[in-house]
Amino acid sequence: MSRFKIIYTILLLLALSLFFGIFFGLGYPEIQKANYISTYCTIDDKTISSKYCCYKKCNYCNTANAVAPICTDLKSQWNLLSPETCASAVLANSSLSNVCPINDLKGECDDGYYCCSKCCSTCTSCSNICSSPGSSSSCSTSCVSYSCNCSCCNSTYHRSCQIICPTCYSAVLTMSYQKGDKSSYILITTNITVEYRENLNGAEQFLAKYPISSTIQCFYSPKDPFKVLLNVQLTVKTWVAVGITASFLTIILMYGTWYLFSKNATILKDYKYRVLIMEIALWCGTIIPPLLILIDLIPFTNGKILWTLAVIFIALGWAPIHTITCMKTRGWRFISAFAVTIITFILPLTIFSIFSIFTLNMNLYTSMLILAIIIPLGINIIMFLLWDFCVIKCRPILILLLI
Repeated sequence: MSRFKIIYTILLLLALSLFFGIFFGLGYPEIQKANYISTYCTIDDKTISSKYCCYKKCNYCNTANAVAPICTDLKSQWNLLSPETCASAVLANSSLSNVCPINDLKGECDDGYYCCSKCCSTCTSCSNICSSPGSSSSCSTSCVSYSCNCSCCNSTYHRSCQIICPTCYSAVLTMSYQKGDKSSYILITTNITVEYRENLNGAEQFLAKYPISSTIQCFYSPKDPFKVLLNVQLTVKTWVAVGITASFLTIILMYGTWYLFSKNATILKDYKYRVLIMEIALWCGTIIPPLLILIDLIPFTNGKILWTLAVIFIALGWAPIHTITCMKTRGWRFISAFAVTIITFILPLTIFSIFSIFTLNMNLYTSMLILAIIIPLGINIIMFLLWDFCVIKCRPILILLLI
């Protein structure tokens, strides 16, 4: 495999990983959120809950005390405790206060084995580079040094760490709404919890916006009515990130297809702009239309406009291929070939498709959709596949009929 192909493959895999990682990690959850159904909720109660959100902080390479507990065990134990319970235990001088994360010094724990530093040898790799201009030749040696044979030369089997447990706060709204049709309703009561980490003021400001007994717009999941959100707006930053990674992937793929089209022979091999035309047909006429149709799956988008744009992209994307094919197979000039493309491909495809998209009559919709497919397909089959047969075989019959 050439160096170009290796670099291109690495870039393509990187672009695919970035796009699918960001799309399914950030974008797809927002698409699911957009399917939630709008309703109105009544605020029944609101409160601030607190909990310990413990995390581990380690020294570089100190050894833990022999009686220090295992870090994972201590972290799990403290996360299960309630700050209110521990505060009450301290005030009452209860024995429970001895196991609460009141003093960070009590949080020392044993994190197990840790390699503090590695020691490596220095290896050298050399290669000879020879050139032969004319009759003489010259060689040079190029050497590169790198680290090798690395091993841990300073370690501890009982790394000293601290479990730090700040108090984190959550704003909790208890709300209810009626779910059902006009004949029957079910009262659904559920909670919305918003995490604020250590920001108690932020939790208080959030709850201040929602007085008890007030009615607000909310959104519930069609699959689980107990999952309720206060808003389902798409996050601009998320879709900017998705768009950037998609653009990077598109550029990589377009360069790859351009390279393939420039190497392979086609019916357009003698045409000056054949690669550009094939790129337009692939991207504008084939790839972009399905992407526009997929966008219609996201609520709050205008499906009719997206489908119309998809049809226009298909017509314009494949029009250059159709025109050049007319010129190559029939020997027509550009003006004649382009006129035939407009009459036999662009106009019937776009007109009948747009009629089917915007009509409200299902019978008319089906008829227009069939015509949008059958007319361009039938005309072009006759023009490209049956033309010579009709000209050679049918001409004598037509002459006889006329006589």
